[in-house]
Amino acid sequence: MTRRIRITVAAIVSSVLLVALGAGSCQSSSVQSSGQKQTEDAFAQQQAAVPYPVSELKDSLERRNVRERLLRTNEPNKLGYIYLLSFSGTPLGYYTIKGKVSSTDSQMTTTDLVIDKTNGNVTVAAPGDDGSYGPNEPGIFFFTTENAFVTTNLNYLYSDQPLPLNVPLLNQK
Repeated sequence: MTRRIRITVAAIVSSVLLVALGAGSCQSSSVQSSGQKQTEDAFAQQQAAVPYPVSELKDSLERRNVRERLLRTNEPNKLGYIYLLSFSGTPLGYYTIKGKVSSTDSQMTTTDLVIDKTNGNVTVAAPGDDGSYGPNEPGIFFFTTENAFVTTNLNYLYSDQPLPLNVPLLNQK
């Protein structure tokens, strides 16, 4: 058994034990042992039937996709298209934007502060970038090609090329 498989089995067994122990002291140790054995047997059977293909994984398309998304969206002058959708999913219109879409929950400072107390460290909520406490309004924001700041909590589609949707351009001067 490889080291990765042993670690995975140990993690599953530990999880089962924690759940079994947390369920209360009324469960007998024979029930716990039986449940643990069933979990170990089931995992061993699944691992034998469909082994993890460590030797076959030479590349990761997911990592390539994430890299490409970062490279495409991390350009301040990149043109993009945001199609706003109604709550039922109908396209309402689109904006041409410069840069990327950002979350209103993004923050440039830490969300927690660690305060040194004589009894140990205490973690407390930090103020946001604007100096206030609490979460921001939910949604996204972006800047149009005319440099207008837009924030919305509507669902949206983003594309780096125009999509064939017959909806109005929402950019207004």
